[in-house]
Amino acid sequence: MTDRITATLSRLFEAHRIVFWYDPENDMRNDFEAVDLPEVTKTEILNNEFALKHRMLRKEPSAKFLVFKDGPEPPMKDNWLLDIQLATAVFKADQAAIWLSELGLPMQFESIVRDHSDFYRSKARVDELKRLVQPSDTQTQVRTRMLTVCASAEGGLDTVIEALLGNLAEDRDDHTKLIMRCGLSDFLWKQIANTYGYQSDEPDVEDFAITLFQSAYHRALDEGGKLNAEALLLFRRWKNNRHLAEAFETLAERYQGLLKVPDDLAGRDLRSVMGIDHFEEIDRHIIRQIVQASSTQSVSAAEVLRWVRERRQSHWYSNYDDIYQAIGFATEFQQALAEVNLGMSSPAEGVNRYVSTWYKLDQLYRKFIYHMQKSGQSSLLSELYTTVENLYTTKFVLAVNDAWQDHVAKLKEWKIPGYQSQADFYRNQAAEYRRKDQKVVVVISDALRFEVAEECLRRIRALNRFDADLKPMISALPSYTQLGMAALLPNKELSLHADGNGAVLSFGDSTQGIAAREKILAKGRDGDRVKALKSEDVMNMRADDGKELFREHDIVYVYHNRIDAVGDKLQTEERLPEAAEDAIEDLTKLVRKLTSANFSNILITADHGFLYQQRALDETDFSIADPEGEDLLFRNRRFVIGRGLSETPGMKRFSSEQLGLSGD
Repeated sequence: MTDRITATLSRLFEAHRIVFWYDPENDMRNDFEAVDLPEVTKTEILNNEFALKHRMLRKEPSAKFLVFKDGPEPPMKDNWLLDIQLATAVFKADQAAIWLSELGLPMQFESIVRDHSDFYRSKARVDELKRLVQPSDTQTQVRTRMLTVCASAEGGLDTVIEALLGNLAEDRDDHTKLIMRCGLSDFLWKQIANTYGYQSDEPDVEDFAITLFQSAYHRALDEGGKLNAEALLLFRRWKNNRHLAEAFETLAERYQGLLKVPDDLAGRDLRSVMGIDHFEEIDRHIIRQIVQASSTQSVSAAEVLRWVRERRQSHWYSNYDDIYQAIGFATEFQQALAEVNLGMSSPAEGVNRYVSTWYKLDQLYRKFIYHMQKSGQSSLLSELYTTVENLYTTKFVLAVNDAWQDHVAKLKEWKIPGYQSQADFYRNQAAEYRRKDQKVVVVISDALRFEVAEECLRRIRALNRFDADLKPMISALPSYTQLGMAALLPNKELSLHADGNGAVLSFGDSTQGIAAREKILAKGRDGDRVKALKSEDVMNMRADDGKELFREHDIVYVYHNRIDAVGDKLQTEERLPEAAEDAIEDLTKLVRKLTSANFSNILITADHGFLYQQRALDETDFSIADPEGEDLLFRNRRFVIGRGLSETPGMKRFSSEQLGLSGD
């Protein structure tokens, strides 16, 4: 008790030089005696008013005095020190007065403490309220601040409601019980009624929450609601507060069935709810309608893309991010396919058109499949998937294949005018840096086709202080790993191994494996210090090891295998779109790692590309009969190496010499 009295008196003396203390019950003598305030003189009124006045005003006009009197304050007409008292402060020693004094509030606020005494029995609550109270507060404002303390909130009435809704979502009622115990329930519901228009004979938090969801939903649809427009603002602030997202999502899920939201949405066009995200079911409804419209192409691509952009603002977007992205990529694919001209007058024009525009169709299709798979909710996209798959295989892949085959059949050798061949890569690109006495790293990413490289290019360009460009290169035929890897090394003559297993020789030596490739690389230029290693080895290097790699070598070949490792196996080929995304991430990190090791010339290339479609091929799509009558089945990803294959109509046969190879 003495500590609280001392603290209260100290605050009074911060503002006043003289403080009066009356003891009407004659029970505060001991407390007065115990009080010890630095630089404050304690004195008493003992029929010595004139002497006290002379001392305080004349003799010691700057000193601080605590003036104590046993008994009540005298009537005004009998109070000889009234003029001084009115100009200074009076300390009230009863509990309510002490609390008010602690809060820095005048006695007019006495009901604030007397009506809610349980609130003040906690020193922690009083201390928190003391932090919040402002000298200009009204009694309503002080009670509102008491509510925030009870609810462990920070702010006004809206934050109290948010805290109560959070309690409700967790199936707790500790805030509500404390508010009731402190006598603040009636005040709470009166304020909610005045502010948000909530009326109920028996108000409670859950009833208010249900009414809030219902009213916010219908007001967002311009259909009115039980609560006012201020309640809709409250709802939106709460919904959009990421720190309170869990409570909102719990209650939204709890009430969307109770309020029959799915039934209500069934009769609404998606445009009427496009700007609403009060319930997760709204997003599912919108997705179903967009998918249906996109599948039948009954709405424009521009409209679908606008809807997808708008839904990025939805509270539930993260749950359906991949589905919305899949819809977006599918729409862009359909739009691009409708606008593209898939004709060509020559192989060179075909290559030019692919690397300038057609590649986007492969890319958009791949991105669509990737996000559809990642969403884990393929059933929502089934109609759209069927449409896109049919368009991709029949209107794009088959159309380009037919147009391309017509021109390839007329070629005398496997060369495309105006485009560099893979077998010339080392001489024309990698060695060119060495001729300028510059160090170079070549990163060979297995099956990194052009459109994946284009996306990787954009990712690298987005890095700070990085630039890059992209050039097409015509791969060797047959297009498979062993030949592609060999063609990228120094070479004079590539040949297939006599045993027919597809192995490739360069300078007469094997090109299989890191050690063999490093040996071939050393034959490129006399004096070059060379190194061949896997991308994992580079990524695992410490900073000093990376810089040593730069110092000790002139040309480095780094082998990266993410796409082919997944796409070339029947068990994992469905994950190829994911592997392409991972490859882009890998290569971006690898570039950063290499530049941190002081390499500035980095060439990223591939041994071959790939063809991919999500739907399984029919056997008739990819089988070629051999002389023994057995089918040589292969996924439509690369050429088949074999002897004695029977030709089919439209098939082009190249000799080894026409392919730039020697041997069978």
